[in-house]
Amino acid sequence: MNKSLFNFFTIFFMVGVSSGLSYCQDLQQYYAAAKKAYGDKDYEQFYENITAANQLHPYHQGILYQLGMAAARVNKTQEALSALRKAIHIDAGFDLNTDDFETIRNSSGFQSLYTLKEELQKVQVKSDTAFLLNDNGSHIESIAIDELNNEFYFASIHKKKILKRDKAGNLTDFVHSGAFGLTAVFDLEIDTKNNVLWACASPMPEMEGYDTVQHSALFKFDLKSGALIDKYETKEITSSVFGDLTLNSKGQVFVSDGKTNTIFTIDEKSKTLNPYFTSEEFWNIQGIAFSDDDHILFIADYIKGPYRLNTLSMELTQFQSENELSLKGIDGLLYFNNSLVAIQNGVRPNRVTRYELDQQQMRIISATIIDKAHPSFNEPTMGCIYKNKLYYIANSAWGAYDENHALKPELIKDVVVLTAELK
Repeated sequence: MNKSLFNFFTIFFMVGVSSGLSYCQDLQQYYAAAKKAYGDKDYEQFYENITAANQLHPYHQGILYQLGMAAARVNKTQEALSALRKAIHIDAGFDLNTDDFETIRNSSGFQSLYTLKEELQKVQVKSDTAFLLNDNGSHIESIAIDELNNEFYFASIHKKKILKRDKAGNLTDFVHSGAFGLTAVFDLEIDTKNNVLWACASPMPEMEGYDTVQHSALFKFDLKSGALIDKYETKEITSSVFGDLTLNSKGQVFVSDGKTNTIFTIDEKSKTLNPYFTSEEFWNIQGIAFSDDDHILFIADYIKGPYRLNTLSMELTQFQSENELSLKGIDGLLYFNNSLVAIQNGVRPNRVTRYELDQQQMRIISATIIDKAHPSFNEPTMGCIYKNKLYYIANSAWGAYDENHALKPELIKDVVVLTAELK
């Protein structure tokens, strides 16, 4: 049996809470039917069922790859090539040397897939190493900078704390582990005008002292002292992951919840955390960023790609691109000079890409790779921009845990912070 098929059908697909139980059941049923048909060498049924799965989930690279296999088996050459090309743009590691592709192997279109794979897998490096951090099991996820004092701050998943690196390179705890009820800290934003550091945190199995009764929360700290100013919790929501923060030009904070696919903001007067926007379009939202005039909120859906929300009309639109590069797998998202800087750890190989927008900020008109398959990559996650330079975490330690969510000491590496000029 084809190993890639076997492995593919053992994967659990997370398609977002809003998709519903019946959706997931239908998807699993089509998978099971496709797997059985493939095993029975009933390729017509294999094609029929994997096509149905693709219609339900057209964004998943594994489904696209299997659709390419199935279409080739039933002599639908162009459909096979189209599906495989999309799959490889997401994961350049897919195997093209299986017997499933014999009927299309000699076509010029199939041979071009080898060239595409080779090109996508090439190492591209435009960044330099800004500095290294001794991780000590902290598991650093994101970075922020105090532009006035040239000091960096880091969010810790495992140790549930916030670290500070001063001008001399000294690393200290800015907020100690678990202080004020901190859980796994995902992202930080600094408001230098108001002397505030914002942090979002959520309880995760990977953190020390994991406790399921804790809640996701947004924290407001004094930037000079580290004292807690306010804390905003999702007490009515039992399952949420606050994965990303952003500030608008007025200093208002927004946080994305990848579990409920809701963007929250706060009411400073009532001291409450309130829903700002959600949509059934979303499957798993991650990075968020505002345009310079605050009229557009850019939202990265990890599975479907980026969206734009017009904050005046509240109209949501999914981005279209004039480039073949996949828009999937965006974790960190930053806005800079009419472009989106996307840290993509959901494509293979991982990459950091700058996507130029048209003047209306409706379409992506070009893409430039900043880093791809960088030797320091483990899992690049989030970053910040300072004086036209991108700084980002190259090797977040999500892969350093065992099946019980305990850190493996031999997999803990120094944190690599990379930097690249944004011209």
